[in-house]
Amino acid sequence: MLMPYDFRDNRTNYEKEKEVREKRLSAYSEDIQKRTLEQSCELIRQLVEERQRQGMTQQEVADITGILPSNLARLESGKRVPTLVVLQKYASALGKHIELKLCDGAEE
Repeated sequence: MLMPYDFRDNRTNYEKEKEVREKRLSAYSEDIQKRTLEQSCELIRQLVEERQRQGMTQQEVADITGILPSNLARLESGKRVPTLVVLQKYASALGKHIELKLCDGAEE
């Protein structure tokens, strides 16, 4: 015997599952953003430390990279999240390079 299909019940279940899925994805996205920001801040700290070790000013790095001095100051203070291209330019101005690698599994 064929059971009647309850569209309202199905819709309610769908909405509940959708809400749970969206919360899970939001938490995952926030975690990725947090880790990326932490890694970016650490890399910037290393770049600033190296710039200072070499006795270079922000203006000198700006002149070499073409990055506006005001943008460089914001980057160094953590008020701006840089792109990978900007980080590579900065590293190159210091005679350094940035290495990225693809790894298996979740980051620890």
